[in-house]
Amino acid sequence: MHDIRLRMTLLPTLIFVVLALALAITDGDLWWGDLLYRLEGGSWALRGSWITNDLIHDRGRNLVALMALTLFLGILLSFSMQKFRSWRRPLLYLLCSALISAAIVGLLKDTTGMDCPWDLDRYGGDKAYVSLLGTRPEGQEPGRCFPAGHASGAYCWLGLFFLALRYRPSWRYGVLAAVVALGLTFGVAQQLRGAHFVSHDLWTVYICWMSAALCYYWVFRLER
Repeated sequence: MHDIRLRMTLLPTLIFVVLALALAITDGDLWWGDLLYRLEGGSWALRGSWITNDLIHDRGRNLVALMALTLFLGILLSFSMQKFRSWRRPLLYLLCSALISAAIVGLLKDTTGMDCPWDLDRYGGDKAYVSLLGTRPEGQEPGRCFPAGHASGAYCWLGLFFLALRYRPSWRYGVLAAVVALGLTFGVAQQLRGAHFVSHDLWTVYICWMSAALCYYWVFRLER
């Protein structure tokens, strides 16, 4: 069990640190942002497109809301009907990990003050680019674009991987692939719209993974 905990926490942390440092050292965010902006013709042409905005952003948000509603319904059933009682702890774990993920992402959005690419003068906006640890120019209003909020609506369900690992081990990689695919779809769509840089999504997936992992070990430790 100890080895599994190390693999599920230390290895992802190492990967995250390496990727975050690589993006910071190479200005990978700006390189990728420049490329997308150039490919879209010197504007965020996909910002209001039906696919990226209406389908993936708006309807994607509705999908996440439906998933949350289903989770709450399951929790309600686990308290009100005896035959669903065995669902209670796993569903409460899933709720715990999702809420912690959302809370951390929301807190960082409020405190880091980072801007969306579409707000930057580099991409037709009116703000100077400021890195995560950079100093904001005097008088420049803080943004609220870091980490990636929309992608967190998918990645906050990474707890499903840990539930599969516990109850249906043969499903674990399929479940993980499905959650990551949804997160990448949300994240890339937002990057194409000019709403986020790559690092915004990297931080989000790490926050959601660690929230799911640590909450899992805490909740199911109490079960023993």
